[in-house]
Amino acid sequence: MLALHPLNTNTLKSRLDRERQELIIRIREQLHRSDDPDLMSLSSHMAEVDSWEVADLLWDTDIAILSHELSELREVDLALQRIVNGTYGVCMECGRPIEPARLNALPAARQCLGCKAAFEKRRGIVRNPVI
Repeated sequence: MLALHPLNTNTLKSRLDRERQELIIRIREQLHRSDDPDLMSLSSHMAEVDSWEVADLLWDTDIAILSHELSELREVDLALQRIVNGTYGVCMECGRPIEPARLNALPAARQCLGCKAAFEKRRGIVRNPVI
């Protein structure tokens, strides 16, 4: 098993730590957009728009954003744990090293490019090639 150069791991760990802090801030802001407890973000849309349909759509959007950011936070935390465990940069599917370019682009990546592509193919996910 090939390990990343320690400097690379330290740099990527710093990026993951920063991303984690940014996500926590965004999640807190999403949950508490107002200092007024009666106007907390997830319950204030009716007062903002005076339309149940629009308020419901905004509620669903808030929930989707929050869910996505919590999922990203979970991925970052798992990547930080892999650094501690010494398994960071190793594909969780095939056990080979994850490409450094992939880790630079997506520091929380769990799979090498080949395994990720195979997963997406199995799931029917089609991506347009970059030209």
